[in-house]
Amino acid sequence: MTSPKIDLETSVTRDRPVSQEEGSIQVGQDDLDESTITLSFGGSWGTTYADLTPEEAQAIATALEYTATQITQQEGSTDE
Repeated sequence: MTSPKIDLETSVTRDRPVSQEEGSIQVGQDDLDESTITLSFGGSWGTTYADLTPEEAQAIATALEYTATQITQQEGSTDE
């Protein structure tokens, strides 16, 4: 069985603003240690990996969700 993973198609900028290159973000379960989540950022420059515990991954997910909600609410309040 293959490990679940998420591929996010989004802009990843390296050496901003000097050179903007397209990249990607991947989230998946480590093949060797199923209790580890691997977060990777990659592009033509190579790939950078971060191995996370489930608690660290949850903290990142919570921070992303919180920030996205705040921005959505702010945008909604400026439309009125």
